[in-house]
Amino acid sequence: MRRTLWTFRVSVMAAIVAVAALRTPAARAQAVVVQPYVQPGDGRTLTGTDVKVIRWFTDQTPGEFVVEFQTPGGKVRTATPARIALDFPEYKPAPKQEKAKDAKNKDKAKKQKKTDGPKEPKVEQPPEGEQHYFRYTAHLDGLPFNSDVTYRVKLGDRAIREATFRTRATADKTVRCVLVGDMAQGRQAQRPIAYEISKHKPEFLVALGDIVYPTGRVNQYMRFFWGTYNNVTEAGPKTGAPLMASVPFYALLGNHDVSAKLPAVPDALAAYYIFSPPKGGPGEGPWVTPLGDDTAVAAKFRAAAADSYPNLDNYSFDYGPAHFVVLNDNRPMKIEAPAFLKWLAHDLKTTKARWKFVCFHIPGFHSSKQHYAEQQIRPLQPLFEECGVDLTFAGHVHNYQRTVPLRFAPDAKRDKKGRVDGKFTLDTTFDGKKNTRPNGVIHVVAGGGGASLYGPGLDKTAELLRKEYGANYADFTARLVADRHSFVVLDIAPDRLQLRSVGENGDELDRIVVTKGK
Repeated sequence: MRRTLWTFRVSVMAAIVAVAALRTPAARAQAVVVQPYVQPGDGRTLTGTDVKVIRWFTDQTPGEFVVEFQTPGGKVRTATPARIALDFPEYKPAPKQEKAKDAKNKDKAKKQKKTDGPKEPKVEQPPEGEQHYFRYTAHLDGLPFNSDVTYRVKLGDRAIREATFRTRATADKTVRCVLVGDMAQGRQAQRPIAYEISKHKPEFLVALGDIVYPTGRVNQYMRFFWGTYNNVTEAGPKTGAPLMASVPFYALLGNHDVSAKLPAVPDALAAYYIFSPPKGGPGEGPWVTPLGDDTAVAAKFRAAAADSYPNLDNYSFDYGPAHFVVLNDNRPMKIEAPAFLKWLAHDLKTTKARWKFVCFHIPGFHSSKQHYAEQQIRPLQPLFEECGVDLTFAGHVHNYQRTVPLRFAPDAKRDKKGRVDGKFTLDTTFDGKKNTRPNGVIHVVAGGGGASLYGPGLDKTAELLRKEYGANYADFTARLVADRHSFVVLDIAPDRLQLRSVGENGDELDRIVVTKGK
């Protein structure tokens, strides 16, 4: 299997500029605040050619950048980036908001004492202040599939970054990807995870929501995210890795990613400024993150996030022999609306891909006491079964879990608190070793990307959930690892899939194989 060409030829000068920029964004002319990184762009189906987006952020000193790119043996092509100014006034919360926040934090601290595991030190939040950036975006079109593409972002004669990414594989190829959620909380645990991911050399990564904490703001990305996954001079367990230089991140919205609201918080909804997803989703509707009631603020946001809003909420793409669907299942998204379900069913039924995966943030089937009653995705299970979905992936619960293959028929009557009762059918004969043909959908939680872990283990939670929730809970969890951070590696071939859960020290926590007939 071909792997991504892992050559990060980042100049020492550029690295020094990036670090300096993070400390004092306007301290020098043309400071690169966020090093260039690769995004999927509007590449959805495996027809024609591929496309990628290169994006970076600087201070607001104008610069004449150019992006050079080429395939091995091919001619050097150039792309001129588009530039947009992003200006965020200082956030000044009202006194009532501050009191409510303090009360919420105290309540959260009390709950933390009741959970298993050591208490982690408090993470200092970024200082408030005005933020002013230029965001540069270059579209690389007409890229051949199954190819390595080297790109160089240049400011005059100086290379800001040079790296290589892999274009999407065609359906006959084997691909490797990583899935992980609950990533950047500003804790040391996220750095060894990023480093271990880099060692597995994925072709792409699906970020399963809660990408940055606590409220998905631009200043939180600047403080907690880029220094682990992109602006990294030398990869290591204490520093992270420059993953995004070569690995496209397919982003998914978690509750923390959208918890800061417009217009109250000027730099809210940062994910829409940063990520560039494929298009072709259901469009706007009650299943899309709202922008508030200030039309002027909403219009300014739409102009700056034109290639991602509302595309980031719900989209799909083909990669190798697999079809991925990304959903926003945060409450109060109306994912049971008829128009939304029509789009989802059509998308899943019309794909020609051998494998079908659905990714969302809040899992419907897991065995942790945290977030257990948030089951808004459960009513979609019959549609998943009907459309031939093989696995689902979620975050939100900060550990690793995998169910047995299951089928679920939800009751028509719903609990007001969000719980969805129904009838379970569990395939307990599947073991992923000798029996590799599941009868039902396998649900995976991969929420161990760096945020505080959720315990305890299955031996304690299963009995607790049975006692508290009765028939709403079943013994559907085959594996649960709650004492270490982790991520999932998928190796996807046309007729065979291998799933591994990998811990923060590189140890393998789980492995299964799933096969399909000819």
